[in-house]
Amino acid sequence: MEKWKAYIQLMRIYGIFIAMMPLLGAISNGIFHGFVFLIIVGICSNIFGFVQNDYFDIEIDRKSGHVSNRPLASGLISKNEAIIFMAILLIIAFAITIFLFSAYALLFLVLYFFFYTVYNRYSKKFAFMEYSLGLAGTMIFLYGAFSFKEEISIYCFLISLLPILKYAFNVGISANLKDIEYDLKQGVRTTPSLFGMNLGKLLIPKSFVLYSYSLKIIYVIVAFFALYTMQMDAYFSLLLIITSSLFLFYTIKKIFDNFGNRREMLFYAEIHEILAYVLMASILYDYVAVNYNPFLSFSLIILPPLWILLSLKILFGGKPLE
Repeated sequence: MEKWKAYIQLMRIYGIFIAMMPLLGAISNGIFHGFVFLIIVGICSNIFGFVQNDYFDIEIDRKSGHVSNRPLASGLISKNEAIIFMAILLIIAFAITIFLFSAYALLFLVLYFFFYTVYNRYSKKFAFMEYSLGLAGTMIFLYGAFSFKEEISIYCFLISLLPILKYAFNVGISANLKDIEYDLKQGVRTTPSLFGMNLGKLLIPKSFVLYSYSLKIIYVIVAFFALYTMQMDAYFSLLLIITSSLFLFYTIKKIFDNFGNRREMLFYAEIHEILAYVLMASILYDYVAVNYNPFLSFSLIILPPLWILLSLKILFGGKPLE
């Protein structure tokens, strides 16, 4: 029973956003079939990234006072067991892709694993590695977009840029900021340190704040432009994007206001990540409602955040393993 619980923790099943990218990619390119297989590949690819991250960071995690209880760091799951698990996930993802989807989809799946592996391997050594994770998110989005087609629309392309900006903030800003003191003590180079943060001066530089808000402003502008290129009366999508944007900027302020309070930073960072996803899915709300059905539109926005909140509450006691 303890082993099964360890695997559930290792998979971090509350982290569903990358798992949703193939589905959003397909829908934004006018594909409304094959959803089950796209979700399976998304889930396998997402879990692979989490397991590989813990595999590369075993020694760093063991020294941390915050994540030393992770299954690999604590020894509940061995390195060999993790390798076997990752191999199974890869086989499932590639088997489905080879037999069901296009050659383009296979290419983007390979690129996804490449960029995710680069991030996992070098995120503790170089700054701005969050862009590699963002590129992985874009690749798995395009995987869905090219699953049954060989070309994409302009708005599909624009939406595919959002994962890069999303992870540039969620990892490069909020995640790295909450760990900055420990990372600096371990000699880990992350984006905040590049902006001048050091152990002798644990203050948030104005340039870092400006960079953070700039990322989110660009994110929102791209979202609005993607909606505009759809050339349809998407009033509900517009309302959702405006509302999500306002709350997004509020959570940025709260993340900075709570610097030094890891628990509060985690809370607002999680809310921010949910809102960033909601904004992305909101672009497609009216498009999906008109071209498929309103229930799917509603589900794309509501179910992933609901899954995160419920899985965290039931399986992790309301606290992510971060």
